[in-house]
Amino acid sequence: MEQALTATPDVANIPSISSSAMLVQLNVSVWTARKKDKAATAKVAREAGASAKAGNYNKNLLAGCTELEDLKKFVGNARNDHYAMTAPWSDMGLRFLPTANGAFFNYINHMTGLEQEYWRLYKLFEDEYSWRISNMLAQQKELGTMFDQSEYPPVDELRTKFGWTLSKQPVPESGHFSLDIPNEQQEILKREYDEFYGAQLRGVANDIWSRLKKNLETVLRQLSPKDELDANGNQKYNKLYDSVFDTSLSLITMMRDFNVTGDTRMTMVADQLENALYGVNTDALKNSESLRLEKQQEVKDIIRNLPSLDI
Repeated sequence: MEQALTATPDVANIPSISSSAMLVQLNVSVWTARKKDKAATAKVAREAGASAKAGNYNKNLLAGCTELEDLKKFVGNARNDHYAMTAPWSDMGLRFLPTANGAFFNYINHMTGLEQEYWRLYKLFEDEYSWRISNMLAQQKELGTMFDQSEYPPVDELRTKFGWTLSKQPVPESGHFSLDIPNEQQEILKREYDEFYGAQLRGVANDIWSRLKKNLETVLRQLSPKDELDANGNQKYNKLYDSVFDTSLSLITMMRDFNVTGDTRMTMVADQLENALYGVNTDALKNSESLRLEKQQEVKDIIRNLPSLDI
Protein backbone atom coordinates (compact mmCIF):
# COMPACT_ATOMS: atom_id res chain seq x y z
CA MET A 1 0.00 0.00 0.00
CA GLU A 2 1.29 3.45 -0.88
CA GLN A 3 1.91 5.72 2.07
CA ALA A 4 1.82 9.48 2.00
CA LEU A 5 4.99 11.41 2.55
CA THR A 6 5.36 12.79 6.04
CA ALA A 7 4.37 16.37 6.68
CA THR A 8 6.78 19.20 5.98
CA PRO A 9 9.94 18.41 8.00
CA ASP A 10 10.28 20.03 11.41
CA VAL A 11 13.18 22.35 10.69
CA ALA A 12 14.18 22.38 14.35
CA ASN A 13 14.91 18.63 14.16
CA ILE A 14 16.90 18.74 10.93
CA PRO A 15 20.70 19.05 11.01
CA SER A 16 22.00 22.30 9.58
CA ILE A 17 21.48 22.06 5.81
CA SER A 18 23.69 25.09 5.24
CA SER A 19 26.69 22.93 6.10
CA SER A 20 25.65 19.99 3.91
CA ALA A 21 24.27 21.61 0.76
CA MET A 22 24.59 24.57 -1.61
CA LEU A 23 22.27 26.36 -4.01
CA VAL A 24 23.47 26.66 -7.60
CA GLN A 25 22.10 28.50 -10.60
CA LEU A 26 23.15 28.05 -14.22
CA ASN A 27 22.57 30.76 -16.81
CA VAL A 28 23.60 30.07 -20.40
CA SER A 29 22.78 32.35 -23.29
CA VAL A 30 22.91 31.65 -27.02
CA TRP A 31 21.98 33.86 -29.93
CA THR A 32 19.16 32.21 -31.86
CA ALA A 33 19.92 34.03 -35.15
CA ARG A 34 16.19 34.18 -35.80
CA LYS A 35 14.31 37.36 -36.56
CA LYS A 36 10.69 38.17 -37.18
CA ASP A 37 10.23 39.56 -40.69
CA LYS A 38 7.30 41.97 -40.52
CA ALA A 39 7.04 42.41 -44.27
CA ALA A 40 7.04 38.67 -44.93
CA THR A 41 4.53 38.14 -42.13
CA ALA A 42 2.17 40.74 -43.63
CA LYS A 43 2.60 39.26 -47.11
CA VAL A 44 1.83 35.71 -45.96
CA ALA A 45 -1.26 36.91 -44.06
CA ARG A 46 -2.41 38.98 -47.02
CA GLU A 47 -2.02 36.13 -49.51
CA ALA A 48 -3.82 33.77 -47.15
CA GLY A 49 -6.61 36.26 -46.54
CA ALA A 50 -5.83 36.11 -42.85
CA SER A 51 -5.38 38.66 -40.08
CA ALA A 52 -1.87 40.01 -39.61
CA LYS A 53 -2.14 38.72 -36.04
CA ALA A 54 -2.80 35.15 -37.18
CA GLY A 55 0.88 34.20 -37.25
CA ASN A 56 4.49 35.27 -37.60
CA TYR A 57 7.19 34.56 -40.14
CA ASN A 58 10.57 34.16 -38.47
CA LYS A 59 13.57 33.97 -40.73
CA ASN A 60 16.75 32.08 -39.97
CA LEU A 61 19.62 34.52 -40.46
CA LEU A 62 22.18 31.70 -40.51
CA ALA A 63 20.40 28.86 -42.28
CA GLY A 64 22.66 25.86 -42.65
CA CYS A 65 25.16 27.00 -39.99
CA THR A 66 25.95 23.68 -38.31
CA GLU A 67 28.34 25.35 -35.86
CA LEU A 68 25.48 27.34 -34.32
CA GLU A 69 23.14 24.35 -34.32
CA ASP A 70 25.81 22.24 -32.61
CA LEU A 71 26.21 24.93 -29.96
CA LYS A 72 22.45 25.15 -29.37
CA LYS A 73 22.19 21.37 -29.02
CA PHE A 74 25.13 21.32 -26.63
CA VAL A 75 23.55 24.00 -24.43
CA GLY A 76 20.32 22.00 -24.25
CA ASN A 77 22.22 18.90 -23.16
CA ALA A 78 24.26 20.92 -20.63
CA ARG A 79 21.08 22.25 -19.04
CA ASN A 80 19.72 18.70 -18.87
CA ASP A 81 22.89 17.59 -17.05
CA HIS A 82 22.50 20.52 -14.64
CA TYR A 83 18.91 19.52 -13.89
CA ALA A 84 19.81 15.83 -13.57
CA MET A 85 22.57 16.48 -11.02
CA THR A 86 20.54 18.87 -8.85
CA ALA A 87 17.04 19.22 -7.41
CA PRO A 88 14.63 22.19 -7.67
CA TRP A 89 14.65 24.75 -4.89
CA SER A 90 12.96 27.93 -6.09
CA ASP A 91 11.02 29.28 -9.06
CA MET A 92 13.89 31.71 -9.72
CA GLY A 93 16.15 28.95 -11.03
CA LEU A 94 18.06 28.04 -7.88
CA ARG A 95 18.80 24.32 -7.60
CA PHE A 96 19.66 22.26 -4.53
CA LEU A 97 23.03 20.46 -4.48
CA PRO A 98 24.35 18.39 -1.54
CA THR A 99 28.01 18.69 -0.67
CA ALA A 100 28.43 15.22 0.88
CA ASN A 101 30.00 12.15 -0.76
CA GLY A 102 31.61 14.14 -3.55
CA ALA A 103 28.32 15.23 -5.14
CA PHE A 104 29.30 18.91 -5.09
CA PHE A 105 32.80 18.35 -6.49
CA ASN A 106 31.52 15.94 -9.15
CA TYR A 107 28.99 18.56 -10.22
CA ILE A 108 31.54 21.41 -10.27
CA ASN A 109 34.07 19.33 -12.22
CA HIS A 110 31.43 18.26 -14.71
CA MET A 111 30.08 21.77 -15.22
CA THR A 112 33.60 23.20 -15.56
CA GLY A 113 34.26 20.74 -18.36
CA LEU A 114 30.98 21.69 -20.02
CA GLU A 115 31.81 25.40 -19.78
CA GLN A 116 35.16 24.81 -21.48
CA GLU A 117 33.43 22.87 -24.25
CA TYR A 118 30.81 25.62 -24.58
CA TRP A 119 33.48 28.25 -25.30
CA ARG A 120 35.30 25.90 -27.66
CA LEU A 121 32.12 25.44 -29.68
CA TYR A 122 31.47 29.18 -29.53
CA LYS A 123 34.91 29.87 -31.04
CA LEU A 124 34.14 27.50 -33.92
CA PHE A 125 30.87 29.34 -34.48
CA GLU A 126 32.50 32.76 -34.24
CA ASP A 127 35.04 31.78 -36.92
CA GLU A 128 32.24 30.57 -39.18
CA TYR A 129 30.21 33.73 -38.49
CA SER A 130 33.17 35.96 -39.28
CA TRP A 131 33.55 34.23 -42.61
CA ARG A 132 29.84 34.52 -43.35
CA ILE A 133 29.59 38.26 -42.70
CA SER A 134 32.61 38.79 -44.92
CA ASN A 135 30.74 36.91 -47.65
CA MET A 136 27.29 38.41 -47.35
CA LEU A 137 26.40 37.50 -50.92
CA ALA A 138 25.81 33.91 -49.82
CA GLN A 139 23.46 35.02 -47.04
CA GLN A 140 21.65 37.32 -49.45
CA LYS A 141 21.03 34.43 -51.83
CA GLU A 142 19.72 32.34 -48.92
CA LEU A 143 17.18 34.92 -47.76
CA GLY A 144 16.37 36.71 -51.01
CA THR A 145 14.32 39.86 -50.48
CA MET A 146 14.19 39.16 -46.73
CA PHE A 147 17.93 39.83 -46.42
CA ASP A 148 18.84 42.80 -44.21
CA GLN A 149 22.54 43.30 -43.51
CA SER A 150 21.82 45.43 -40.43
CA GLU A 151 20.46 42.34 -38.67
CA TYR A 152 23.96 40.81 -38.55
CA PRO A 153 25.86 42.22 -35.54
CA PRO A 154 29.63 42.77 -35.71
CA VAL A 155 31.71 40.09 -34.00
CA ASP A 156 32.44 42.15 -30.86
CA GLU A 157 28.69 42.65 -30.37
CA LEU A 158 27.99 39.00 -31.18
CA ARG A 159 30.07 37.93 -28.16
CA THR A 160 27.69 39.75 -25.82
CA LYS A 161 24.87 37.47 -26.96
CA PHE A 162 26.63 34.43 -25.51
CA GLY A 163 27.49 33.68 -21.91
CA TRP A 164 27.92 31.00 -19.26
CA THR A 165 27.48 31.81 -15.58
CA LEU A 166 27.33 29.33 -12.73
CA SER A 167 26.56 30.97 -9.39
CA LYS A 168 26.82 29.25 -6.01
CA GLN A 169 25.46 30.30 -2.64
CA PRO A 170 24.81 28.72 0.76
CA VAL A 171 21.36 27.56 1.79
CA PRO A 172 20.01 30.31 4.06
CA GLU A 173 18.45 29.37 7.38
CA SER A 174 16.16 31.43 9.57
CA GLY A 175 18.80 31.48 12.31
CA HIS A 176 20.90 33.66 10.03
CA PHE A 177 18.33 36.46 10.12
CA SER A 178 19.60 39.62 11.77
CA LEU A 179 17.18 42.44 11.06
CA ASP A 180 16.70 45.82 12.65
CA ILE A 181 13.02 45.20 13.45
CA PRO A 182 11.14 44.33 16.67
CA ASN A 183 11.72 40.82 18.03
CA GLU A 184 8.08 39.87 17.52
CA GLN A 185 8.32 40.70 13.81
CA GLN A 186 11.61 38.79 13.57
CA GLU A 187 9.99 35.70 15.07
CA ILE A 188 7.14 35.89 12.57
CA LEU A 189 9.59 36.14 9.66
CA LYS A 190 11.67 33.26 11.01
CA ARG A 191 8.58 31.10 11.42
CA GLU A 192 7.42 31.89 7.88
CA TYR A 193 10.84 31.12 6.48
CA ASP A 194 11.01 27.84 8.44
CA GLU A 195 7.74 26.84 6.78
CA PHE A 196 9.15 27.74 3.37
CA TYR A 197 12.43 25.99 4.20
CA GLY A 198 10.67 22.77 5.19
CA ALA A 199 8.48 22.87 2.09
CA GLN A 200 11.52 23.27 -0.16
CA LEU A 201 13.24 20.30 1.49
CA ARG A 202 10.10 18.30 0.93
CA GLY A 203 10.19 19.40 -2.70
CA VAL A 204 13.76 18.14 -3.02
CA ALA A 205 12.69 14.73 -1.71
CA ASN A 206 9.61 14.66 -3.94
CA ASP A 207 11.77 15.39 -6.97
CA ILE A 208 14.01 12.40 -6.21
CA TRP A 209 11.02 10.14 -5.52
CA SER A 210 9.36 11.28 -8.75
CA ARG A 211 12.46 10.54 -10.84
CA LEU A 212 12.81 7.14 -9.19
CA LYS A 213 9.17 6.18 -9.72
CA LYS A 214 9.30 7.14 -13.40
CA ASN A 215 12.53 5.19 -13.91
CA LEU A 216 11.36 2.08 -12.05
CA GLU A 217 8.10 1.99 -13.97
CA THR A 218 10.17 1.92 -17.16
CA VAL A 219 12.42 -0.82 -15.73
CA LEU A 220 9.37 -2.85 -14.75
CA ARG A 221 7.85 -2.48 -18.21
CA GLN A 222 11.07 -3.64 -19.86
CA LEU A 223 11.38 -6.64 -17.53
CA SER A 224 7.78 -7.72 -18.02
CA PRO A 225 6.62 -10.29 -20.60
CA LYS A 226 4.58 -9.28 -23.61
CA ASP A 227 1.08 -10.61 -24.22
CA GLU A 228 2.33 -12.76 -27.07
CA LEU A 229 4.49 -15.74 -27.95
CA ASP A 230 7.11 -16.13 -30.66
CA ALA A 231 6.83 -18.51 -33.61
CA ASN A 232 8.14 -21.37 -31.45
CA GLY A 233 5.62 -20.78 -28.70
CA ASN A 234 8.09 -19.13 -26.33
CA GLN A 235 7.20 -16.13 -24.22
CA LYS A 236 8.23 -12.79 -25.77
CA TYR A 237 9.62 -9.97 -23.62
CA ASN A 238 10.07 -6.24 -24.01
CA LYS A 239 13.44 -4.89 -25.10
CA LEU A 240 15.96 -4.02 -22.38
CA TYR A 241 18.00 -0.82 -22.55
CA ASP A 242 21.28 -0.38 -20.66
CA SER A 243 20.66 3.36 -20.29
CA VAL A 244 17.49 2.78 -18.25
CA PHE A 245 19.31 0.49 -15.80
CA ASP A 246 22.26 2.92 -15.64
CA THR A 247 19.80 5.62 -14.61
CA SER A 248 18.54 3.36 -11.82
CA LEU A 249 22.06 2.97 -10.46
CA SER A 250 22.61 6.74 -10.67
CA LEU A 251 19.41 7.30 -8.70
CA ILE A 252 20.71 5.06 -5.90
CA THR A 253 23.62 7.47 -5.51
CA MET A 254 21.26 10.46 -5.66
CA MET A 255 19.03 9.01 -2.94
CA ARG A 256 22.05 8.72 -0.67
CA ASP A 257 23.57 12.11 -1.52
CA PHE A 258 20.35 14.15 -1.48
CA ASN A 259 18.96 12.59 1.69
CA VAL A 260 20.16 15.50 3.82
CA THR A 261 17.23 15.13 6.24
CA GLY A 262 18.10 11.52 7.08
CA ASP A 263 14.86 10.08 5.65
CA THR A 264 14.96 6.41 6.72
CA ARG A 265 12.57 5.37 3.96
CA MET A 266 14.80 6.84 1.27
CA THR A 267 17.76 4.98 2.77
CA MET A 268 15.74 1.75 2.83
CA VAL A 269 14.62 2.09 -0.79
CA ALA A 270 18.16 2.89 -1.91
CA ASP A 271 19.35 -0.30 -0.16
CA GLN A 272 16.56 -2.38 -1.71
CA LEU A 273 17.27 -1.11 -5.20
CA GLU A 274 20.99 -1.62 -4.77
CA ASN A 275 20.43 -5.22 -3.67
CA ALA A 276 18.09 -5.80 -6.60
CA LEU A 277 20.17 -4.34 -9.43
CA TYR A 278 23.86 -4.28 -8.60
CA GLY A 279 25.74 -7.04 -10.40
CA VAL A 280 22.85 -7.52 -12.82
CA ASN A 281 23.23 -6.58 -16.49
CA THR A 282 20.90 -6.69 -19.46
CA ASP A 283 22.77 -9.61 -21.05
CA ALA A 284 22.18 -11.77 -17.97
CA LEU A 285 18.51 -10.79 -17.92
CA LYS A 286 18.07 -11.61 -21.61
CA ASN A 287 19.60 -15.06 -21.12
CA SER A 288 17.73 -16.05 -17.97
CA GLU A 289 13.96 -15.94 -17.84
CA SER A 290 13.96 -16.90 -14.16
CA LEU A 291 16.35 -14.04 -13.28
CA ARG A 292 14.25 -11.65 -15.31
CA LEU A 293 11.05 -12.64 -13.52
CA GLU A 294 12.82 -12.49 -10.15
CA LYS A 295 14.01 -8.92 -10.78
CA GLN A 296 10.61 -7.96 -12.15
CA GLN A 297 9.02 -8.96 -8.82
CA GLU A 298 11.70 -7.17 -6.80
CA VAL A 299 11.22 -3.95 -8.76
CA LYS A 300 7.45 -4.30 -8.44
CA ASP A 301 7.82 -4.62 -4.65
CA ILE A 302 10.03 -1.52 -4.51
CA ILE A 303 7.49 0.51 -6.50
CA ARG A 304 4.74 -0.68 -4.18
CA ASN A 305 6.68 0.65 -1.20
CA LEU A 306 7.34 4.08 -2.69
CA PRO A 307 5.58 7.00 -1.01
CA SER A 308 2.77 8.68 -2.85
CA LEU A 309 3.80 12.13 -4.00
CA ASP A 310 1.91 15.12 -2.70
CA ILE A 311 3.13 17.55 -5.39
